[in-house]
Amino acid sequence: MKGFDLKFLEELKSKNDIVEVIGGYLPLTRRGNSFWGKCPFHHEKTASFCVNGTDQFYYCFGCHKSGDVISFVKEMESLDFAGAVKVLADRVNMRIPESSVNDEAVKAQKQKRDILYAILKDSARFYAANLRSGKCPAHQAYIEKRKLSNEIVDKFGIGASLDYDGLVKHLSGKGYSYENMFESGVVGKTERNGRTSYYDALAGRLIIPVIDGFNNVVAFCGRIITDRKDVGKYVNTRETPVFTKGKTLFNLNNLKKFKNEHGLNEVIIVEGHMDVISLVQGGFDNVVASMGTALTKDQARILKRYSDKVLISYDGDFAGQKAAVRGLEILRDEGLEVKVVALPDGMDPDDVVKTQGKEGYEKLLKEAMPLIDFKINILKRTFDIKTADGKRKFVANAIKVIKESESAAEQEDLLKSVRDYTGITLEALKRDLENTEIAAPEVHTAESTEVGGTEDKTTTAGRYVLYSMLFYKPYAEIDDLNEIDFLLPEHKRIAEYIVYCKDENTVMRFNDLYSIFDEESYAELDIIARLSSDERARFDTETYYFDCLKTLKIYSLDQKLAILNSRFKSETDADIRKSIIQEINRVIMKRKELN
Repeated sequence: MKGFDLKFLEELKSKNDIVEVIGGYLPLTRRGNSFWGKCPFHHEKTASFCVNGTDQFYYCFGCHKSGDVISFVKEMESLDFAGAVKVLADRVNMRIPESSVNDEAVKAQKQKRDILYAILKDSARFYAANLRSGKCPAHQAYIEKRKLSNEIVDKFGIGASLDYDGLVKHLSGKGYSYENMFESGVVGKTERNGRTSYYDALAGRLIIPVIDGFNNVVAFCGRIITDRKDVGKYVNTRETPVFTKGKTLFNLNNLKKFKNEHGLNEVIIVEGHMDVISLVQGGFDNVVASMGTALTKDQARILKRYSDKVLISYDGDFAGQKAAVRGLEILRDEGLEVKVVALPDGMDPDDVVKTQGKEGYEKLLKEAMPLIDFKINILKRTFDIKTADGKRKFVANAIKVIKESESAAEQEDLLKSVRDYTGITLEALKRDLENTEIAAPEVHTAESTEVGGTEDKTTTAGRYVLYSMLFYKPYAEIDDLNEIDFLLPEHKRIAEYIVYCKDENTVMRFNDLYSIFDEESYAELDIIARLSSDERARFDTETYYFDCLKTLKIYSLDQKLAILNSRFKSETDADIRKSIIQEINRVIMKRKELN
C-alpha cells in the first residue's frame, strides 16, 4: 500500500474517477463499456489505450502498460507514489490525514519533501525582496539592459543574491537546519580543517525560480551579472529529491495556466531561461525551456500533455542546432509533430523579438520547417558537395533521412530537392532509396497469455484463475483457493488479498493491487489486466477456468509430494516414516482422480 492505509486509498480513488482524470490528459472515445484513446506512454497512430471505467484501471494493448488512477498520475506527472496521492487529494479537496500513512519511511519522506518545498519557497521570497531592496544596482542594471518590465519580473519571481551568507542566515533564522538547507540544493557546503561551512549556492547572481506544474518552487537558475569568464553564465541548483533536470521544463507553471485559460495549439521550446522570459514579454505565452540538458523522453511526454505540435527555436548557431537533432528525434518518437524555427545566424529568440518585433518572430514561426527538412538542411551545411567525396556522403546520409518518412509523396518531394541540389538523376536516387535499409523500429512484446501459449502452463493457469476471481466470474469460487498453490510469489499475494477481502467482507477491486504491489510486480498485473481488457475471448471461459484450476491442483499436489518425499528420505523413525507413506499414497490417489 506504499505506506498508506488501504481504506484511505479506496476513498481517494472512489472520488477520482479514472475516466475523468485520464480524460483531462487525453481525448477518450467511448466504445461499449470502455473508453479508448491514443496511449500517452508510447507513440501510436491508432487508439489502443483502454480505460475501464467499471473496474477503474487502464490497459494499453500496444505497450502493455496498465495501472490505476494513482499510477497514471504518477507516470504522467513524473512523481513518486506519495506525490501522485497528493495531486489526487488536492483535486478533490481531500485532506491526507496523518493516520492514513502507516509507514514511517513514507511519513519521513513526505515530511522531508514538505520541508524542502518550504525552504525553496522562502528562498524565492528572500531573493525577490533583495531585488526590490535598492541594495543591488548591478542586478537592476542587468534587468534594464535586458529591457525587462516590472510586470515580467514579478511574473517570473525574479530575484537577486547579494552575497554568500545572507540566504543562509535568513533560512537559519526561520528555524531550518543546515542539512535541510543543503538538501534543498539552494545552499552549498565546504569542509575545511574539520569544519563545515554553508553558503548560498548561487551567490551574487540574478535569480530565476524554477516552478513546477503544481506551483511549487523546485530549483533556481542563477545568471551571472559580471563579465567573468571563469564561471558559467547560467547555473542551476543541483538535483534534489524534488528536482530532476531531465523531468523538468522551465515555465511549465505559466504554460499550464495559459492552456487552461486560452487553449494551446503549439508549444515553443527555446534554449534558456532568459529566452523564455523575453518571449513571454514579447507576447508569446506558449514557451518553455529545458534545464540546460538535451531533451529527454520524460520532457517529451510532459510536452505531449499540452500539445501535439512543438516548435524548436534554438539559437541561430549551426553547431548547436546540429547537436540538438537527437533531442528533436526523441520528441518525434514520442508522437509529437516537430518543426524547427530557422533563426538568423548569431541571433537568439530575444534578439529577433527586440530587433524585428513580435511580427518578425511570428513570421519565423510560420516558416518553421518539418524535422525531416531540417535534418536535410543540416546535411547540406555539413558536407561540401563541390567535392566528389562530399557529394557522395551527402547523398548517402540524405537518403537515410528520407527513408524515415512513411509518406511516399513526401519521399518523392524530398528526393526531388536532393536532385536539384546535387544534379543526380531522380531515377538513381530512387534506386538508392529502395536499396537503403533503416533500423527496425522498437517492438513492444509481452508474454503470451493466449490459450495454448508457450509460457509455463502453471503460471498461465494461475493468472486466469486469479483474473476470474478478481473480476467476479460466476463460476469462480474463492473457496477454490483452499485446494491450490501458485508458482509465482505475485500470484500468492493476490490470492492473499482475495481471501482477506472475503474474510473482512470488503469489496474486492483489481485496481487496489496497484497500491499494494511495488512497481517491479506491475508487469504481472499488466498481464492479468490484459485478460480483463481483452473482450475478444475465443474460447469457453468457464471450461477454461476449470481446466486452469485442475492444472493448479495437480501442481499443488506435486509440490506436496515433493515435500513428503524429502521428509521420508530424511526421517529415521519407523512409525513416522509409515505415516508419511500413507500420506503420500493419499496424495497420489487424489492426483490420479484429476488425470
